[in-house]
Amino acid sequence: MKISDVLSQELTSCNFPGRSKKRILENIAQMITSQLGGSDELCDLLFDNFVAREKLGSTGLGNGVAIPHCRTPGVKKIYGFLAKLTSPVEFDAIDDKPVDLIFALVVPQEKNDEHLSTLARIAAIMQNDGSRQKLRDCDNDDILYNTVIDLERQQKS
Repeated sequence: MKISDVLSQELTSCNFPGRSKKRILENIAQMITSQLGGSDELCDLLFDNFVAREKLGSTGLGNGVAIPHCRTPGVKKIYGFLAKLTSPVEFDAIDDKPVDLIFALVVPQEKNDEHLSTLARIAAIMQNDGSRQKLRDCDNDDILYNTVIDLERQQKS
């Protein structure tokens, strides 16, 4: 799946708040729930699923990047959320450095292949020094969204 299939401009935030990993995951769950028109119960479920996934091992990849993701029953398609944080937060990343770029995914239970291919696309962009810098240089939501879509396009060529 392409990033443009899972990410919308409404789920892209250039100055995303949060002072802790827990608060970031909570804010992400709220943003995605709001976009889906979901209930408080869905928000709590997403948050709990993100936390449960983090307990298996941090999704902090290093170099200031995290890709939190979770499988959630009742969700019909994969939803992505891209954020550039207002200030870096500790995320238990493998390099022990704080995170300032996050690409979260919420995935239906049965979408295993799509989940893995989407994770791979995101990781390929986020592991590139130049790509990370371009994302960090963005100063509003629209530019951040368009930059990640352009980076994916460039990656294919």
